[in-house]
Amino acid sequence: MEKKKLILPISIIIGCLIFGSFIYASQINKQKSIERQQQMKIQVDKDIENARVEASKEAELARAELETKKYTADRKQDCLDIYKTESDKWNNVRGWRYNETSDDCLIRYKDPNPKSDEKCDETYPTDKGYGFDTFLDNMLCKDGEFENSF
Repeated sequence: MEKKKLILPISIIIGCLIFGSFIYASQINKQKSIERQQQMKIQVDKDIENARVEASKEAELARAELETKKYTADRKQDCLDIYKTESDKWNNVRGWRYNETSDDCLIRYKDPNPKSDEKCDETYPTDKGYGFDTFLDNMLCKDGEFENSF
């Protein structure tokens, strides 16, 4: 008879252990799910912040590029104004250009006393690798022109 009396309490204990194990396992699973959600939220927040920083950098670059373009446009307008002023003062003004690299306004004039090709080659040698500016000065000299920088 003792066996029958023990079966019920042992069955209840085993049932409780099994039920408790299921509850414990579901709580662990729930906790891990919450932790994954938190990690995902942290990652999303980081991604949003990175996107915001990247957008800010792009906006700053665009702003800097716009300022550079505005500066260049203003300098070209200044150069055109100088050209008009020089044209009003002198009758040998031939043209103008703005050099963005050196930030110079260059006004081209007709030389009243043009040099010979040999003298231009001597003054502005093109065979020694002095660069584009020397080559341009040589060509202007041979055309009977010169440039002044403003």
